[in-house]
Amino acid sequence: MSKNIIFITETLFKERTGASTAIDGKQIFPMVKVAQDIYIQPALGSELYKRIQDGIDNDDLNNDEKELLDNYITDALVWFTMSLLPMTMGYQLFSKGFLQKTSEESTPPSQKDLELIEQKYLAYAEYYKTRIIKYLKQNYTKYLEYLNTPYAYDSIFPENKAYTCPIYLGDQREPRYFNNTSAQLTLNVYNYNSVGGESQFTINELIGRQILVASRGGLTKLIITTTTNDTGYLTINNGLIQLPIGDLTEAGELFTFLYK
Repeated sequence: MSKNIIFITETLFKERTGASTAIDGKQIFPMVKVAQDIYIQPALGSELYKRIQDGIDNDDLNNDEKELLDNYITDALVWFTMSLLPMTMGYQLFSKGFLQKTSEESTPPSQKDLELIEQKYLAYAEYYKTRIIKYLKQNYTKYLEYLNTPYAYDSIFPENKAYTCPIYLGDQREPRYFNNTSAQLTLNVYNYNSVGGESQFTINELIGRQILVASRGGLTKLIITTTTNDTGYLTINNGLIQLPIGDLTEAGELFTFLYK
């Protein structure tokens, strides 16, 4: 479970959104925490997310981490929080149950109106989340934790897109492959931890094998056989893995290959 450390202050939230200064920060804090865990953590991956939390807690964020926080995370977090507040601020839990707040001087919006407001704020937030993801893909070498999310049941790997799909696609599971006789094929997984400074390396176990999926630090990479400078690809030829032109591995980077 993540720490109770939030990435934005009450003052910043009110300045960015124009929210009333009379609102008690205690009403905002829970939704900031929820927005961080549900929306920001998947954009960063659980390891980088923990690092930003620790950096804030220990006051030791480096300049790259401050840029990520101030220029990218903050905007997304503000508007994800705003998308969660219409319902939570409009209703409150009392001893009799949840009751809608009312005022003699104003008319509370309908539930339909609240849902429209939520969706508008969510659209703002997803735009800014897209900027986080694109920035990290472009500058991944600055953030070692982004590339090194460990394979564990509680790990959250960085997302490749910010917009949510309204259609339920089922649980995420390991892929299964079938041949034309519908018999399930046996697949193998090989993990490689780089020593650092490598532009290429050879994995003997992959020689003569068909590689189906390659990932770097939990991020899926397309497989090609010709040299490229696009960081979205890995060049693989009979067990020889080459990084994009000008790219070098960081010490301890995890490469994973699914093959048959």
